[in-house]
Amino acid sequence: MKKGLIFFIFCLLLLSASSFASDSPLDVLLNGKTSLDKGDYENAAIQLSEAYERFPFLGDYILFWRAKAFEGKGDSDNALKDINTIKKAYKDSLLIKNAKRMELEILKDKDDKLSELFEGFIKEYPSEFNVMYAYAVHLKERSESEKAKKIFRDIFVSASLLSEKARNELSDGDIKTDDLIKRGENLNSAWMFKEAEESFNAALKKAEQEAVFIDSPEKKAAILEGIAYSLFRQKRYKEAVQLYSRTKNDYWHARSLLRARDIASFESRLSDFIKTGDKRFAPLLISYGTMKRREGDTAGALKILNNALSIYPSEKENILWSIGWTHYMSKNLKDACNAFSQLYKTYGSSKYLYWKNRCSEKLNGKPAAKTLSKKSAEGDFYIFLPMLMNMDPAQTDIKKISSLNLDTLKPVCKPIPIFERADILSEIGLKDDAANELMNLSKKAASSDELFSISCRLKNLDKYKSAISLASRIPHNEESREILYPLAYADEVAEASKENNIDPLLILSVMREESRFDPNARSIAGAIGLLQLMPETAFRLIKKIPSRLKNADELYSPVTNIMIGSYYLKSLLQEFESLPLAIASYNAGESAVREWIKKGGYSSVDEFIEDIPYDETKNYVKKVITSYFGYKRRLDSRQTVDQQSGESM
Repeated sequence: MKKGLIFFIFCLLLLSASSFASDSPLDVLLNGKTSLDKGDYENAAIQLSEAYERFPFLGDYILFWRAKAFEGKGDSDNALKDINTIKKAYKDSLLIKNAKRMELEILKDKDDKLSELFEGFIKEYPSEFNVMYAYAVHLKERSESEKAKKIFRDIFVSASLLSEKARNELSDGDIKTDDLIKRGENLNSAWMFKEAEESFNAALKKAEQEAVFIDSPEKKAAILEGIAYSLFRQKRYKEAVQLYSRTKNDYWHARSLLRARDIASFESRLSDFIKTGDKRFAPLLISYGTMKRREGDTAGALKILNNALSIYPSEKENILWSIGWTHYMSKNLKDACNAFSQLYKTYGSSKYLYWKNRCSEKLNGKPAAKTLSKKSAEGDFYIFLPMLMNMDPAQTDIKKISSLNLDTLKPVCKPIPIFERADILSEIGLKDDAANELMNLSKKAASSDELFSISCRLKNLDKYKSAISLASRIPHNEESREILYPLAYADEVAEASKENNIDPLLILSVMREESRFDPNARSIAGAIGLLQLMPETAFRLIKKIPSRLKNADELYSPVTNIMIGSYYLKSLLQEFESLPLAIASYNAGESAVREWIKKGGYSSVDEFIEDIPYDETKNYVKKVITSYFGYKRRLDSRQTVDQQSGESM
């Protein structure tokens, strides 16, 4: 261990000296990689050969780059030697797949055993469709047309980016009904619901033409199920209802009926649904009871919920909560208090304690005892809810927040020998490779300190999603909070905050929950980018702000996405004059929130949040608000530290 630490310190000293010595080890490595990227293969091979001697712990990377250099200058024999060394000496390397792919590329015109290599690669990496396509082309050139067609068909069915290209290699007769069904299933899994519907409809047409259903009625059911699911996910609930009634899928039929607001049909089938014994009907009955309560039928709602309690005892907690909430919203405060008290006594959640206290306040006309513990505040929405109730978002000191020196808020990652590979890859600008190494190490992390060190490094590589995920697994403290609540895209957020006069912490909070700061994020509904903007919403908003948007793909640009999204947030704050209502509108749409407010008769904003009809939106609002206060706590604590440091000086 001591030898490893000494060697690591030695490497860091070499790194720090790189700016003063042109022939330092890091310079040699950098020059070799830079020469390779520029196409100067001769110099790259020389520099990388020297680097290989100086950085043995990066041997797989250096050999891989040198193999590219050898290949670039036409020396395939030495390139293959380096690849074979990687395969034999670095069997656990993350570069093995890339090395084998390069081997295939080098040997494509030279080796009689190429087919065997292709098949071995595809067996090991079945989702590498680029290699599959190259193999199919290779087989086609060798006149092995039937074998090639099978691979082209597999690629077409996969719904990958090469699907359409593979389709062009096939005739209509090459594609069977089963292929279209499988393709539709894959498209549904990839959230490409419109394309899935088209594939299933093509399968239906083909099957009818070939009289497939005569011998295989189950195929017709599979096709109709696929179409119904794609329709449901496109929010075409009435059409989904019709198809699910034909497939006899009771659960999805019931779910579609509720989404289509066809309550009469749902009620007529309710006894049949319950007889199935399917536990998935429990949340549907809760939703049904909630609908009754919203319509003013408290007695009917309670009857449904109590019936659900007797049928589905495993769902007792959720059903008891719904019963308590029904009493509360119907102003049966004594019964509500009893329900919340029992829930808190049995399950101990701060949610139940919060509403027990709110119930007591309404019954007694005075504030309840403050029994929520601040010690468990990290990530607990109900700790922050009282603060939210007393906060006016219009009074947020935007200038004070925006003027913080954001560059000083990066966590310092301690040097640890096991991270030396990732640290040097990061130092030479290979962020993706460094992040891959770190994520691989996270699978073997033995302590919270190691997980923190990994998440710290990932955060500084701008890999926020992975950093937050890992930091969530360790005990929260001041250091981990700087990773959990990163000031990502700080310049873009500061500019949008200034332009639209909106709290930058709100922008960051929405961004954190919408995409975990992934600029390439795309939702199941088709929302795009950091702030998950729907293209139609963005094009509507773009007319009102000094920005341009030629096509939906431009929403993947952080600058464009943050500017448009923050403008939208500001407009919602102006309309609803409430942070929770604005956040709910951002997720569910303004018209939905207006309807909820009109029908809900809420006396306070916490009631609105808890009563949001869409679970997705309700959870979203809670998460964004929790993140917002997480950011405030992070900056408040940092400002306190800075003030104390200033006083001590």
